[in-house]
This record gives sequence, structure tokens and C-alpha cells, in this order.
Amino acid sequence: MSYDFHITRAESWPESEQSPIERREWEAVADGHSELLQDGFFDWSDIGRQPVYAISGEVISFSWRIGRVDISGIITDRVMGIAEGLASQLNAAVVGDDE
Repeated sequence: MSYDFHITRAESWPESEQSPIERREWEAVADGHSELLQDGFFDWSDIGRQPVYAISGEVISFSWRIGRVDISGIITDRVMGIAEGLASQLNAAVVGDDE
């Protein structure tokens, strides 16, 4: 079983739709970040095609999904630092699956 992290404004990530990070807002921050690279797309059956972002040299992906950003892969100190910086820019927090 994998353990993912999420960037969200909600107290608990499943409630992200109540205090959403808008897709355009996320993409503006992601596209402007020097260490994030757009790395293809994921086609969701319910929300359509979404860009996936990666960090060079890391096994990680960031993808927007219904008011939050899901972070999947290997969480290193570098990845967590970048994720926390992104969350700060979005007035949000990084939380784990159990939060």
C-alpha cells in the first residue's frame, strides 16, 4: 500500500473541495516554479486530462485533483521542501493520507 501526500487548504485532504485550490491557480504556481517540469498528462474519467509535474532527479509526481494537489512517489527531503514551498505559495499545507 502506498502513502501519498496532498497540498490542501482543508483540515483533512478528503475535504479539499470545501476550501479548494483551483486548477488554474495550481498550474500558474507549478508552471512558474523553477524545479517543476511538466511530465505528461493523466486522463481522469471524471475531470478529464490533467498535467502531471515532476522534479528532475526525483521519483515523484504532483497532480491536481478536485481542489487539492496529490503528491505520489518517493518523498525525499528535497521533495518535501519543494512541496512545502508550493503549499506556502498556495496558502495551503502538506498533509499525509492519514490527516
